[in-house]
Amino acid sequence: MNKKTARLSARAAAGALIAAGPVIAACSSGPSYDEWAATDGAAGRINLDDVQKAFEDSESATDFEKRVNEIYEGDGLVLVRARQDPDALVLEGWEDLNGNYEIDDANDDKLFDIVKRNEEHEMRGYGANSYYHNSFGAGNFLFTYMLISTISPLGYYYYTPPLYARGTLNTYRDNYRGTSGYRSQVSQNSRYFTSQRTGFASSRYNSAGQNLSSARTSYRATQQSSGAYRSSSTGVRSSWGSTNRSGAIRSSSVGRSGGGFRGFGGGQAIIGLDRWAG
Repeated sequence: MNKKTARLSARAAAGALIAAGPVIAACSSGPSYDEWAATDGAAGRINLDDVQKAFEDSESATDFEKRVNEIYEGDGLVLVRARQDPDALVLEGWEDLNGNYEIDDANDDKLFDIVKRNEEHEMRGYGANSYYHNSFGAGNFLFTYMLISTISPLGYYYYTPPLYARGTLNTYRDNYRGTSGYRSQVSQNSRYFTSQRTGFASSRYNSAGQNLSSARTSYRATQQSSGAYRSSSTGVRSSWGSTNRSGAIRSSSVGRSGGGFRGFGGGQAIIGLDRWAG
């Protein structure tokens, strides 16, 4: 075979591989339900150390809502509300599992609350976050802001407005997930979850993963029966430089802003992909 023929053969082989690439990737069967359900996003885990810091640093309810939705990796928005109990002020954070942009106690999942009694604050996690319980003294401004806000028609000092959640907050969260800031947040979350999973209270953390609300359990069951989890962003960290189990290159899903990525969800593994390293 002369050199010219060899070059033509090599080009033809390369072209065949390029053409076959998308077909190989398309043949991937996708994640199993068990793989999806095991991710932090599907379980409703959130980096509560960062949530506490957001509470201490935020100057308004909208600041806090934005920051919490930057931290959280699940599919649903995190909505907040604040109320006055007889002896305490209570702020709650819920994932909007049913996607109606309002907190529905029966169908959404409570992730955390922050309770203020006198000048002390207590933060607790719920569901897969129920391992978390921390007391701290700072962060008074946000509750003060909420107290001087107009009481909502639902009787809360503050309640994420549905129109704001549907429009501004939802758009902000989606755009943020295409930035390098989200990539950094995901890395920070991963370190947090790893430290919880392997630290001195690891048994409490791991057992909390089984302590899911009925709303969370129902949500995951619905995802399984509908098959929607296969196209759900929940649980997928990043596809940069990743391959599927057959070794085929998975196309990158870089976000609209430079340096970002479109991986949502969290968890300690990429569903159907090798773990993104970096």
